Amino acid sequence: MTFPDTPPATVTIVGGGVVGLACAHYLSGAGLRVTVIERDRLGSGASRGNAGEVCPDLVEPLAAPGVIGTALRGLHRRDGALAIHPPAGAELLRFLVRFGMRATSRQYARGAAALGALARGTFGLFEELEAAGVDGAAHKDGFLFAFPSREYAAEALAAFRRLDAPIAPGGVLEGARLAAAEPSLTEGARAGFVVERQWSLDPSLFVDRLAERLRSDGVELVEGARVSSIVDRSGRTEVRTSAGTFRADTVVIAAGIGSRELVRGLGKDVDLVAGKGYSFSVAAEPPPSRLVHLGAAKVVLTPMGKRVRVAGTMEFERDADRFRQRRIEAIVAAARPYLRHADWDDRQEEWVGPRPMTPDGLPLIGPVPGHPRVLLATGHNMLGLMLAPATGRLVAGLLTGTADPGLSSTFAPVRSIRRYSWCVHGAH
Repeated sequence: MTFPDTPPATVTIVGGGVVGLACAHYLSGAGLRVTVIERDRLGSGASRGNAGEVCPDLVEPLAAPGVIGTALRGLHRRDGALAIHPPAGAELLRFLVRFGMRATSRQYARGAAALGALARGTFGLFEELEAAGVDGAAHKDGFLFAFPSREYAAEALAAFRRLDAPIAPGGVLEGARLAAAEPSLTEGARAGFVVERQWSLDPSLFVDRLAERLRSDGVELVEGARVSSIVDRSGRTEVRTSAGTFRADTVVIAAGIGSRELVRGLGKDVDLVAGKGYSFSVAAEPPPSRLVHLGAAKVVLTPMGKRVRVAGTMEFERDADRFRQRRIEAIVAAARPYLRHADWDDRQEEWVGPRPMTPDGLPLIGPVPGHPRVLLATGHNMLGLMLAPATGRLVAGLLTGTADPGLSSTFAPVRSIRRYSWCVHGAH
């Protein structure tokens, strides 16, 4: 699916997170005049505090076979990786049911193939951005996956081999070999392996550098402008905000979980819920030499300068912005047995971000049904940073008529959008 016959000359992007900024980069590069509107600070939401992973060889949907049972078994634990807070609400219950229906081997394989197709060429896209001055201080020497037992590590290794991931020679590492590969880990990490070539970067630095690049390219970036409505009529669009009305040929909604309410204003309902993630930073001596996945703990350790970002958890509740200190404490409890000499009491940059989750684990990229001048670019689940350049490239292709039809149809929002019913949802 591509844009109608006449490509637009102007575009307003709603959402100044990493996906919206990447869309602005590629649309500006295609010759369009671009304005980005952000309700808060650029990169607020889920863009700045994540683990900074760029791992196109490892992309897979969250709805995998067995994930439901594993998650339910850990719900009772205070340090569990999943938390669901009542009252869940009808939207979240519908999402969880549809998520469960997709956690089959067949659906998982289709989702992994689709994400792999979207992520193809990702390293090249990030290298092009680096050459343009968008530098996120990337580490490019792969990820270490660490586990409390050889059996656990071997099971995970087999799963990554099914994805054709670039496993380092030597397979499962134990004892002195694991300690040599990552001296920052304690004896709690008994086995592990390295996946080569994957990157990690500082997402906040990446957002800032991308914003600088956009300003130098003439893109208008408007912060602190809350959108009240989007109007699509008479061949033009209007975005009405607290900072005024912005008119353009087309609109791209890249507002993360906030995209749901904006689409409702167009009479549509999108299957999107917030899956909140948390992070903080600590000092550690020595810090990890590369990004480390603590497989059993479901925690990621990312070296960023002299500190380590510690990220994890998946939290569902109605309030997408609420910060719960006990989720930070749960991450500490899960990670403490693995990281040597970390100062867990001197936590800084405690953060929560609402990741926009879809039941099938695939982002929503393309026109809103019935509104060909309004495109969605959201629903990236836990892959927003990594898939941002590929999403921006696809959105630019859709608006200029050069997008690959097969790829664009795979991520078209029509699969997850229905008519919005006020009698069901009530006024918002």
